[in-house]
Amino acid sequence: MAEPPHVRALIVSAFDDFVRHQNIDQFLSVVSARYTEGTLERLLCSDDARTRRAAVMALGHLGSFAVNDALARCLSDPDPSVRELAHHALWAIWFRADTPSHNARLEKVRECNARGRHELAIRLASDLIEHAPRFAEAYNQRAIAHFCLDRFEESVRDCVQALVYNPNHFGAMQGMGQCLLRLNRREEALGIFRRACKLMPYNHDLKQWVEVLEAEAEGR
Repeated sequence: MAEPPHVRALIVSAFDDFVRHQNIDQFLSVVSARYTEGTLERLLCSDDARTRRAAVMALGHLGSFAVNDALARCLSDPDPSVRELAHHALWAIWFRADTPSHNARLEKVRECNARGRHELAIRLASDLIEHAPRFAEAYNQRAIAHFCLDRFEESVRDCVQALVYNPNHFGAMQGMGQCLLRLNRREEALGIFRRACKLMPYNHDLKQWVEVLEAEAEGR
């Protein structure tokens, strides 16, 4: 069911103000006072691109993991701005998908990976996983650390687990595909890249990998 015009108009006005003034706090204040998560999720289906952009950005800041599937569908939106906003919104939601304490510990893992301290990242992620075994991003961050240490089998296993708990995790799909290429498991890499392409049909790099690997498969 479409939302009434005044519901769409308010969030579009708030979004336009944000675009002009870059005051994210003001935008979120307006949205959080007037919109529930459910209403924002329904606005993702609006036929107006600005409404979809506003709803995606709001959910990226305010949404819970419950809107993961809805935001993932926005990765195939015809509007490139919606797709880009959805990409960032999903990462934000994935990093706050557990308790505040576990989310803070995950941030430390991410920081270790960013600083090249991959062994420490693995230890911290492993400890976090013991306490939060369904936290998909903890597995993905450990997969990143393993990848950076050329431990591709271990990275693949963690990517698989990340996808068990978050089937929309395009980062885990792409990382897993790169690991499989390095392990010369090219048919499996093609499969995971195809899966990622269904989620992100406008992603040029993914389409190129699918084309290359399909051509290889046809030549064998």
